[in-house]
Amino acid sequence: MENNTMQEDRVTDEMIMNHIYVLRGQKVMIDTDLARLYEFDSSRIRNILKKHADRFPDDFMFKLNGEDELSLIHQDSTVKRNPRVKATPVAFTEQGLFMLSGMLHSKQAIIINIRIIRIFSLIRQILPDFPELYREMETFKNKLLGSDT
Repeated sequence: MENNTMQEDRVTDEMIMNHIYVLRGQKVMIDTDLARLYEFDSSRIRNILKKHADRFPDDFMFKLNGEDELSLIHQDSTVKRNPRVKATPVAFTEQGLFMLSGMLHSKQAIIINIRIIRIFSLIRQILPDFPELYREMETFKNKLLGSDT
């Protein structure tokens, strides 16, 4: 149990929450951020996607386009694409994260995935209880998407 606590302490809930973005109207996490949290190379995630493409429909994950990348930068100015990585970043929706979690078997990935699932669940529970916060998030989302409604 002590070893699990040490691994959990390396990645805080705040670090996880700072890597949840809103793209295309959905809360997502990016493959490169996930790889850092799991402590392995992002090519490992891409290999899983290649081998199991049928498990990741468009509502589970999508490749980022230019508009998505701009939206990421607006949400977090520290987001930068590594020019050495030629692969297009991939965004996982909550459902995609659940699917991915069943395919990763390292202790660190399991610990982080449990925490990610709990955080997404908490977000779903909190928003209905705070309608003003929900409206603010919708307004923010609409501004990001370029609509004024």
